[in-house]
Amino acid sequence: MTLLVKDANTTIQALSTGLDSVGNLVPVHTPAAVVAGVATPVSAAAPLPVINTAGASAIDGSSTVGVGGTAQTLFGGIVPGNGWLVANNSDAPIYVCDVGAATAGGASIPVAPGAIFATPPGYKPAGAVSLYGASSGQAFAARRW
Repeated sequence: MTLLVKDANTTIQALSTGLDSVGNLVPVHTPAAVVAGVATPVSAAAPLPVINTAGASAIDGSSTVGVGGTAQTLFGGIVPGNGWLVANNSDAPIYVCDVGAATAGGASIPVAPGAIFATPPGYKPAGAVSLYGASSGQAFAARRW
């Protein structure tokens, strides 16, 4: 139910209301979603909308470690606009980094064999992504978006 009130400028505004546990009309102080133009308390029937701000298709950067013991740049050196992931398809750890050259330690993130590292939602990469593997030929799958 919506209650109409006048604001400080005497403009009529809709105040979202609901019923409390005993049926009294009360203002809604919970997160609300707009349903058919009316603010409605968030529930299973009216969830908050999820908007993918990235809205970009992922681009493949999968390959293998070219020279073991040397960092290699992923995605042709292009800094991912909204995030990235690397899946380690080899039998040995690999390391990824977007704040410099990847190494077996330091600021690099280890990715265990069979594991995936993906940037969290809303993450903006600091720079180009590099990958380090101790042995040539270590396979990995990579995506940027």
